Amino acid sequence: MLEKIVNSMLHGNLKTKIFLWAIFLFGIGALALFVTAFALGMPMLGAGGVGLALLALILSQSISLNDLARKRKAKEKRNRNKEKREKNHAEKDALNNGEAGEKSVEKEVTDEVSRRKKEREKAQFLASMNEKKMKKLLKEHKVNQIHVKVMIDSFPKGNIEQAPAFMWKTDKMLHFLVLTGNAQEFEVPLADIQGILLVKNVPADPDTDYMPFKVSNFITKMFQPYLPEYFESTNEGQLEIKKNTFRIEPGIYLTNSSVGNLRRVLLPGVAFLVDDKVNSSSQFNEYFKEIYRGSILCKNLVITLEEYKELIAKTLDDLLDAPISGKEFVNTIYALNKYRLISKEFVVQYTQKYREKNM
Repeated sequence: MLEKIVNSMLHGNLKTKIFLWAIFLFGIGALALFVTAFALGMPMLGAGGVGLALLALILSQSISLNDLARKRKAKEKRNRNKEKREKNHAEKDALNNGEAGEKSVEKEVTDEVSRRKKEREKAQFLASMNEKKMKKLLKEHKVNQIHVKVMIDSFPKGNIEQAPAFMWKTDKMLHFLVLTGNAQEFEVPLADIQGILLVKNVPADPDTDYMPFKVSNFITKMFQPYLPEYFESTNEGQLEIKKNTFRIEPGIYLTNSSVGNLRRVLLPGVAFLVDDKVNSSSQFNEYFKEIYRGSILCKNLVITLEEYKELIAKTLDDLLDAPISGKEFVNTIYALNKYRLISKEFVVQYTQKYREKNM
């Protein structure tokens, strides 16, 4: 028993050590007071020794070493149970994550199978189209005689991707007849279309994009001119293929070669929007930006080179009549030439016109 007590005093937990050392110190203190009282003949010190002895006795009776051992074992058991619960939770979480990963993979496979099925259906539908079927289809959907052909690069909200379409306008609506796995019609309020926004540098893969149009048939010949134009760019030394698209509300993205029809025939008054550093810069005035936007339209085959030259002439005529200083006029002309937006012939021609106008 004594060995157990000594071992607990030296190696027990903190609570056990405090308990045993308190009894030991109280006992030693009581004994010291008894000896001192006897040696000096001081009964009061003896009474103090009795008090300490009683305190040590009461403390020793309040809890036993077995009680402390049981508490320690109970605490250790609680800790083991806690560790077990945490391990079970961790295993359960790992299992759930594994199941989530499996479900994610299954979803990706399902989506890919669904996409390929839609592509097959679209290819079969387009391949089956001929002139007679087309006329019947246009009549059934009451397509206006004044309509245009466009290619919808994507319309996420309508679950449409890389599909040919007929487009026409009524008093308040812009109508689409899209040819996917079937003929699908929808309409957009004209009031919602406040502009045509250029979306630059869309990742592309010419080898897999627009697969049904790699086969020559009635419908592919009809819509071949509206396939996107691709260009190369580099990213950290890696060659990438990109394309530009044009967005109208509600999130319909058209190929660059489709927008000319849209602007010329259906929406001639709708603004062309470019969200880039040039258009947001205060360094250039609105005349510069107008010609800059025209150059982008020309490069993207939205307008012809002749139409671009007409836009330049009209904008420079407006610049001649603008309430600006001679310095701003000259700076604008030379900036347009510096950034290769106008030729030197335009610089000479309009500089001469400005001199004649202000003589």
